[in-house]
Amino acid sequence: MRRLVPVVLFVVTSSCSTTATVLTRDKKSVEAEIIGGDRDVLLLRNQYGLESIVKRAEVRDIDHPGNVVALLGGLLLGGGGLDLAVLGGFCARGSMSSSGCTALFVSMGGTAALGAGMLIWGLWAWLTSKNAVSNSLENPPMPIPVEPALPAAPPPLTPSGGL
Repeated sequence: MRRLVPVVLFVVTSSCSTTATVLTRDKKSVEAEIIGGDRDVLLLRNQYGLESIVKRAEVRDIDHPGNVVALLGGLLLGGGGLDLAVLGGFCARGSMSSSGCTALFVSMGGTAALGAGMLIWGLWAWLTSKNAVSNSLENPPMPIPVEPALPAAPPPLTPSGGL
């Protein structure tokens, strides 16, 4: 059963994507990858590759990807490492059989390795999304749309003295 837990966690968390959930002030929820933006807007790309713009003033909250995977990975890494440290002491003292110690190191080492991978991936996804928002002031993806200016009125006609 203990060997099944890491496999189930891996399958469940590997389906997590790198899209952020952007919540707007009018309670809309947008699932998209944050590409960047500038001081006034965020540029998003949805799962179909379509890009859209959301004004920063309209954004209420952003749930960045990877935080849950990183948390689960940290727990697996810590739990596997703790088991290795505590139960490994029994192996070192000869309190367990060599086959039991081998099974322990394989299962707990695998759990810790899986946790480390999940932690690294989760942190990478989270930091990538956070950086797309915070670093976007330096590299705006596009100019802010500006309304075209109305043409100026022509200069008034002055009557010529020859008529």
